[in-house]
Amino acid sequence: MLTGPIYFGHCRRVNWFSRTNVTTRRFYNTRVKQTNNEGISMKVAQCMQSDVVFTYVPGTREDVLQLMAEKQVNGIPVVKKGTKTLVGMVTRSDLLRKADEPQLAMLMVRDPATVTPRTQVKTATKLMLEKGFRRLPVVDNEELVGLVTVPDILGAVLEENKKYQDVKVGDYMKPQINAAWEETPLPLAYMLMEMAGKNALVLVNEVGGVTGMITVSDFIRLSEVTTEDNVSKTYSGTDSSVEWSWDSKDFLVVTKKLLRLPNVPVKGVMTQNIISVNEVSTIPECVRIFRKNDIDQAPVLSATNSLIGMIEDRDLLKLALETE
Repeated sequence: MLTGPIYFGHCRRVNWFSRTNVTTRRFYNTRVKQTNNEGISMKVAQCMQSDVVFTYVPGTREDVLQLMAEKQVNGIPVVKKGTKTLVGMVTRSDLLRKADEPQLAMLMVRDPATVTPRTQVKTATKLMLEKGFRRLPVVDNEELVGLVTVPDILGAVLEENKKYQDVKVGDYMKPQINAAWEETPLPLAYMLMEMAGKNALVLVNEVGGVTGMITVSDFIRLSEVTTEDNVSKTYSGTDSSVEWSWDSKDFLVVTKKLLRLPNVPVKGVMTQNIISVNEVSTIPECVRIFRKNDIDQAPVLSATNSLIGMIEDRDLLKLALETE
């Protein structure tokens, strides 16, 4: 029996396979585990997500923010209304770059880079590394049929790869740690994270002990609760409604108009149960932790349980490219 669209708020989630024949469905449903001979020569169809939440134009910033908050995602394909024709891609960064723009058509990246189900994973990986992408829309006959992400590729290429079963996370972690005091106001914590170009902050107490972590997904979730209808209002750095102020209009536009984050200490909303990896954990173990917990980075602890660095799934993408 054919199945129809399932609606989620302002967007809809469509089962692409409802309009394909059995043979095609079997092909695209294939999930082949890594073998020593196959390597990264596998096709995108073997690791892509086929059931993808997307939005459509015409649409608004509020539609996208709602979907990002509900689904805890940072990037969404955009299709032409009434079709599955891909016309753009919108990410959190796009929303931040155009804080005054309410229309999705003006926010999204038009004609985004894409791959097909028949594209080699190696090719998709190169594209992600060269362009700094975390996700690529998958199209077939100009229609959206899936999405392939960094975790999808790592799971397909590295998770069961015996080549890296003795390779340690410590060899690929970054010793730089982006941290903030746990009493930092939430909007300021967000600004610090953006200035560092990262998607998370490690939070510490007054003696330097690690107490928690906050990610971009947390900010999106919190901002959805406090978003106001009047998104066009602007604020200056001396606005009396802001308890702490900065002479940065752009930043205050973001916190007041796009995210509307509550001015509370970050410790009240941070994640206290941090998922971490040990420096002696193997690469496949690290990939499994990322995918199981749906995270893209984790603090790295030493043998004595001290924080010594961070590991991001992007750091492992080059390894995937090396696997033949």
